[in-house]
Amino acid sequence: MSTGYNHTYFIDGRTECRAFTAVNAALMVEPDGAYTPGSVSFQIGSDLSPAERAQVAERFAEAVTSWATELRARADGDWDAANAIAAARKKGGA
Repeated sequence: MSTGYNHTYFIDGRTECRAFTAVNAALMVEPDGAYTPGSVSFQIGSDLSPAERAQVAERFAEAVTSWATELRARADGDWDAANAIAAARKKGGA
């Protein structure tokens, strides 16, 4: 399912993430550390096969892992122009 709008949420150190697979595959992101207004739920439709649901989750995880790796490199002072170019190429599919 595609949507025609974007949302931006700012998160801080209190953010919690939880995942469920029992009834419907869901990832909950709770910016204030609790399921309150401002929380986001990503759900994978039950019309997909288990393998397709896993593929969707793996793409999500790959993007988050790439984001975290870049942030860690910057925090550790290991980020330079070569890293920035490589990351841009990877994001562009090159």
